[in-house]
Amino acid sequence: MGQVFTAETVPDPVQLTLHKLVEGTGTNGGHRQPFALIFTTPMNVMLLEAQYRLKSASGQEYLLYLSPIVSPGDGLRYYQAQFN
Repeated sequence: MGQVFTAETVPDPVQLTLHKLVEGTGTNGGHRQPFALIFTTPMNVMLLEAQYRLKSASGQEYLLYLSPIVSPGDGLRYYQAQFN
């Protein structure tokens, strides 16, 4: 956790921080356990629900669908990427 990713957004790139991993509960006989990655940005950054290309500091790229979620009032905006 704490890893910073850069989203290719217009007009300027945006940095998101990986905040936590939330493990879901799988169904009986399921092959994979669902999980969600929670990212944060400063409150002055607002991303819409959409697909974003995120780049890690090592240069690895990921295409993720991010959805804004309720922020707990700590001065950050929260987004989730869900994996089923």
